[in-house]
Amino acid sequence: MSVGQKYELTGVSKVNEVGMTVHQIRATAEIARFGVKKGDLGGWVGSVTLTDGDARVSDDAWVSGAAQVFGDARVSDDAWVSGAAQVFGDARVSDDAQVSGDAQVSGDAQVEENWHYIAVSPIGSEGVTATLCRTEKGKHILSVGCWSGTLGTLMAEVKRRRQSWYGDEAQHELWVSQYRAIRALGKATVARWEVPE
Repeated sequence: MSVGQKYELTGVSKVNEVGMTVHQIRATAEIARFGVKKGDLGGWVGSVTLTDGDARVSDDAWVSGAAQVFGDARVSDDAWVSGAAQVFGDARVSDDAQVSGDAQVSGDAQVEENWHYIAVSPIGSEGVTATLCRTEKGKHILSVGCWSGTLGTLMAEVKRRRQSWYGDEAQHELWVSQYRAIRALGKATVARWEVPE
């Protein structure tokens, strides 16, 4: 059975440690930049639907549960991505980091340790997850639902969106206070990430 253009199922299946049936893949074409030769056995997939993205899980890294890795994202070393967590874009999760729950690691995030990201939920009018991740040189990216920005641009976005919120003024004030708390927690967290230039 062929899956995509570069992999096929080997016909070998097993039940993994969390009770999910997974299927081993084999390369049908050389992928020189990753050192893969045609016929090389690969890892195990829970779904036969592969995309054209260049996402990669390598070394002793684990992606389990409903977690998903997209785009050019990389999960490597002894990192774990689990639950309903999502890793997007050019993000990197490596070393001993464990990203879980509803966290969304995106953009150019570089999560190498557990303290390189925080996720808080449910917050705001939509009850979404706010995820703050470390990026290169101690900078950061903040994702709140489908919005991404920085701690410095968060409150302007809250002000812009407040006009469309449902509910009464008391609910609005509660949600604004949640976002202010995220900003304060985020600033304290980011201070630990900053790298002197």
